[in-house]
Amino acid sequence: MRLIVFGASGQCGRILVELAAAAGHEVSAQVRDGADYTPPAGVRVLRGDPLDAAFVAAAIVGHDHVASGLGLRRSNPANPWSRLVSPPDFCSRSAVHIVAGMRTAGVTRVTAISAAGVGDSAARMNWLMRFFVATSNVGVGYRDLAVMERVYAASGLDWQTPRPTRLTDGPASGAVIETDAFPISAAIARADVAAYMLAQLQAPTFARRTPTITRG
Repeated sequence: MRLIVFGASGQCGRILVELAAAAGHEVSAQVRDGADYTPPAGVRVLRGDPLDAAFVAAAIVGHDHVASGLGLRRSNPANPWSRLVSPPDFCSRSAVHIVAGMRTAGVTRVTAISAAGVGDSAARMNWLMRFFVATSNVGVGYRDLAVMERVYAASGLDWQTPRPTRLTDGPASGAVIETDAFPISAAIARADVAAYMLAQLQAPTFARRTPTITRG
Protein backbone atom coordinates (compact mmCIF):
# COMPACT_ATOMS: atom_id res chain seq x y z
CA MET A 1 0.00 0.00 0.00
CA ARG A 2 0.91 3.65 -0.31
CA LEU A 3 0.84 5.03 3.22
CA ILE A 4 1.33 8.53 4.57
CA VAL A 5 2.21 8.85 8.27
CA PHE A 6 1.55 12.19 9.94
CA GLY A 7 3.73 12.84 12.97
CA ALA A 8 6.51 10.62 11.64
CA SER A 9 9.18 12.20 13.82
CA GLY A 10 7.31 11.26 17.02
CA GLN A 11 8.11 8.14 18.97
CA CYS A 12 5.23 5.99 17.69
CA GLY A 13 5.11 7.54 14.24
CA ARG A 14 8.80 6.94 13.67
CA ILE A 15 8.43 3.24 14.45
CA LEU A 16 5.34 2.93 12.26
CA VAL A 17 7.25 4.38 9.31
CA GLU A 18 10.11 1.93 9.89
CA LEU A 19 7.79 -1.08 10.13
CA ALA A 20 5.78 -0.12 7.06
CA ALA A 21 8.90 0.49 4.97
CA ALA A 22 10.42 -2.81 6.13
CA ALA A 23 7.22 -4.57 5.07
CA GLY A 24 7.66 -3.25 1.54
CA HIS A 25 5.03 -0.55 1.55
CA GLU A 26 5.51 2.80 -0.20
CA VAL A 27 5.71 5.26 2.70
CA SER A 28 5.62 9.04 3.01
CA ALA A 29 6.60 10.60 6.34
CA GLN A 30 5.19 13.98 7.38
CA VAL A 31 7.43 15.93 9.75
CA ARG A 32 7.55 19.53 10.92
CA ASP A 33 9.80 22.03 9.19
CA GLY A 34 13.13 21.95 11.00
CA ALA A 35 12.48 18.61 12.71
CA ASP A 36 15.54 16.39 13.11
CA TYR A 37 14.47 13.35 11.13
CA THR A 38 16.38 10.82 9.06
CA PRO A 39 14.00 8.48 7.21
CA PRO A 40 14.56 4.83 6.42
CA ALA A 41 15.75 4.09 2.91
CA GLY A 42 13.08 4.65 0.31
CA VAL A 43 10.79 6.75 2.51
CA ARG A 44 9.72 10.12 1.13
CA VAL A 45 9.78 13.00 3.63
CA LEU A 46 7.09 15.67 3.45
CA ARG A 47 7.88 18.71 5.59
CA GLY A 48 4.99 20.90 6.61
CA ASP A 49 2.42 21.80 9.25
CA PRO A 50 -0.60 19.52 9.91
CA LEU A 51 -2.53 22.70 10.75
CA ASP A 52 -2.02 23.90 7.17
CA ALA A 53 -5.07 22.59 5.31
CA ALA A 54 -3.54 23.08 1.86
CA PHE A 55 -0.36 21.23 2.81
CA VAL A 56 -2.31 18.33 4.31
CA ALA A 57 -4.57 18.01 1.27
CA ALA A 58 -1.62 17.99 -1.13
CA ALA A 59 0.31 15.50 1.03
CA ILE A 60 -2.52 12.94 1.05
CA VAL A 61 -2.89 12.82 -2.75
CA GLY A 62 -1.50 9.61 -4.22
CA HIS A 63 -1.79 7.50 -1.06
CA ASP A 64 -4.07 4.58 -0.23
CA HIS A 65 -4.20 4.95 3.57
CA VAL A 66 -3.43 7.52 6.26
CA ALA A 67 -1.95 7.06 9.73
CA SER A 68 -1.46 9.69 12.40
CA GLY A 69 0.93 9.61 15.33
CA LEU A 70 0.28 13.28 16.06
CA GLY A 71 0.03 14.42 19.66
CA LEU A 72 0.39 17.53 21.80
CA ARG A 73 3.98 18.44 22.59
CA ARG A 74 5.19 19.76 25.93
CA SER A 75 8.42 21.63 26.61
CA ASN A 76 9.47 18.68 28.79
CA PRO A 77 7.76 15.47 27.67
CA ALA A 78 8.63 13.77 30.96
CA ASN A 79 6.84 16.47 32.99
CA PRO A 80 3.03 16.46 32.66
CA TRP A 81 2.90 20.00 34.08
CA SER A 82 5.40 21.54 31.65
CA ARG A 83 4.05 24.13 29.23
CA LEU A 84 2.50 23.15 25.94
CA VAL A 85 4.42 23.94 22.77
CA SER A 86 1.48 22.86 20.60
CA PRO A 87 -1.91 24.55 20.38
CA PRO A 88 -4.30 22.88 22.85
CA ASP A 89 -6.51 21.73 19.94
CA PHE A 90 -3.65 20.53 17.73
CA CYS A 91 -4.84 16.93 17.23
CA SER A 92 -8.48 17.78 16.60
CA ARG A 93 -7.69 20.61 14.17
CA SER A 94 -5.23 18.39 12.32
CA ALA A 95 -7.90 15.69 12.11
CA VAL A 96 -10.30 18.13 10.46
CA HIS A 97 -7.71 18.83 7.75
CA ILE A 98 -6.85 15.15 7.33
CA VAL A 99 -10.51 14.21 6.89
CA ALA A 100 -11.04 16.99 4.35
CA GLY A 101 -7.91 16.01 2.46
CA MET A 102 -8.91 12.35 2.40
CA ARG A 103 -12.35 13.15 1.04
CA THR A 104 -10.88 15.28 -1.72
CA ALA A 105 -8.30 12.62 -2.64
CA GLY A 106 -10.76 9.72 -2.41
CA VAL A 107 -8.78 8.03 0.38
CA THR A 108 -10.98 6.18 2.89
CA ARG A 109 -8.90 4.40 5.56
CA VAL A 110 -7.28 6.23 8.48
CA THR A 111 -5.91 5.28 11.89
CA ALA A 112 -4.87 7.82 14.54
CA ILE A 113 -3.37 7.29 17.99
CA SER A 114 -5.58 8.26 20.92
CA ALA A 115 -5.15 7.16 24.56
CA ALA A 116 -6.76 4.89 27.14
CA GLY A 117 -9.02 7.06 29.28
CA VAL A 118 -10.20 9.28 26.43
CA GLY A 119 -13.88 9.66 25.59
CA ASP A 120 -16.17 6.92 26.84
CA SER A 121 -13.24 5.10 28.45
CA ALA A 122 -12.73 7.93 30.98
CA ALA A 123 -14.87 6.19 33.57
CA ARG A 124 -12.43 3.27 33.60
CA MET A 125 -9.31 5.35 34.34
CA ASN A 126 -7.28 4.34 37.37
CA TRP A 127 -6.77 6.86 40.18
CA LEU A 128 -3.30 7.91 39.02
CA MET A 129 -4.48 8.80 35.53
CA ARG A 130 -7.44 10.68 37.00
CA PHE A 131 -4.96 12.75 39.01
CA PHE A 132 -2.85 13.62 35.98
CA VAL A 133 -5.90 14.44 33.84
CA ALA A 134 -7.35 16.67 36.55
CA THR A 135 -4.17 18.57 37.44
CA SER A 136 -1.78 18.65 34.48
CA ASN A 137 -1.56 19.22 30.74
CA VAL A 138 -2.36 15.54 30.27
CA GLY A 139 -5.96 16.65 30.71
CA VAL A 140 -5.61 19.20 27.90
CA GLY A 141 -4.30 16.46 25.63
CA TYR A 142 -7.09 14.05 26.56
CA ARG A 143 -9.77 16.65 25.86
CA ASP A 144 -8.19 17.33 22.48
CA LEU A 145 -8.04 13.62 21.67
CA ALA A 146 -11.72 13.22 22.58
CA VAL A 147 -12.62 15.90 20.03
CA MET A 148 -10.27 14.27 17.51
CA GLU A 149 -12.06 10.95 17.93
CA ARG A 150 -15.40 12.63 17.28
CA VAL A 151 -14.03 14.23 14.11
CA TYR A 152 -13.05 10.84 12.72
CA ALA A 153 -16.25 9.17 13.93
CA ALA A 154 -18.35 11.74 12.08
CA SER A 155 -16.23 11.61 8.93
CA GLY A 156 -17.93 8.72 7.14
CA LEU A 157 -14.46 7.27 6.50
CA ASP A 158 -13.08 3.87 7.53
CA TRP A 159 -11.42 5.05 10.74
CA GLN A 160 -9.84 3.70 13.91
CA THR A 161 -8.46 5.57 16.91
CA PRO A 162 -6.66 2.95 19.03
CA ARG A 163 -6.27 3.90 22.69
CA PRO A 164 -3.00 2.56 24.10
CA THR A 165 -2.42 2.29 27.84
CA ARG A 166 0.74 3.80 29.38
CA LEU A 167 3.43 3.93 26.69
CA THR A 168 6.88 2.46 27.22
CA ASP A 169 10.06 2.18 25.19
CA GLY A 170 11.81 -1.01 24.20
CA PRO A 171 11.18 -3.78 21.69
CA ALA A 172 7.78 -5.04 20.69
CA SER A 173 6.44 -7.95 22.71
CA GLY A 174 4.14 -9.11 19.95
CA ALA A 175 1.48 -9.73 22.61
CA VAL A 176 -1.12 -7.00 22.18
CA ILE A 177 -4.65 -7.44 23.50
CA GLU A 178 -7.77 -5.32 23.35
CA THR A 179 -9.23 -4.68 26.78
CA ASP A 180 -11.83 -2.72 28.74
CA ALA A 181 -9.65 -2.51 31.86
CA PHE A 182 -6.44 -0.59 32.38
CA PRO A 183 -5.10 -0.62 35.95
CA ILE A 184 -1.99 1.30 36.98
CA SER A 185 0.17 -1.62 35.87
CA ALA A 186 -1.22 -1.61 32.32
CA ALA A 187 1.40 -0.61 29.74
CA ILE A 188 2.32 -1.18 26.12
CA ALA A 189 5.50 -0.61 24.12
CA ARG A 190 5.35 2.05 21.43
CA ALA A 191 6.67 -0.58 19.03
CA ASP A 192 3.63 -2.74 19.78
CA VAL A 193 1.29 0.20 19.16
CA ALA A 194 2.92 0.85 15.78
CA ALA A 195 2.76 -2.83 14.84
CA TYR A 196 -0.92 -2.98 15.83
CA MET A 197 -1.74 0.07 13.72
CA LEU A 198 0.07 -1.33 10.69
CA ALA A 199 -1.63 -4.71 11.04
CA GLN A 200 -5.02 -3.03 11.19
CA LEU A 201 -4.26 -0.97 8.08
CA GLN A 202 -3.24 -4.13 6.23
CA ALA A 203 -6.36 -6.07 7.27
CA PRO A 204 -8.98 -6.76 4.58
CA THR A 205 -11.68 -5.08 6.67
CA PHE A 206 -11.35 -2.10 8.97
CA ALA A 207 -13.95 -1.50 11.69
CA ARG A 208 -14.88 1.98 12.86
CA ARG A 209 -13.97 1.81 16.54
CA THR A 210 -11.78 2.96 19.45
CA PRO A 211 -10.09 -0.18 20.82
CA THR A 212 -8.13 0.12 24.08
CA ILE A 213 -4.89 -1.83 23.60
CA THR A 214 -2.29 -3.03 26.08
CA ARG A 215 0.41 -5.65 26.44
CA GLY A 216 -1.02 -9.12 26.88
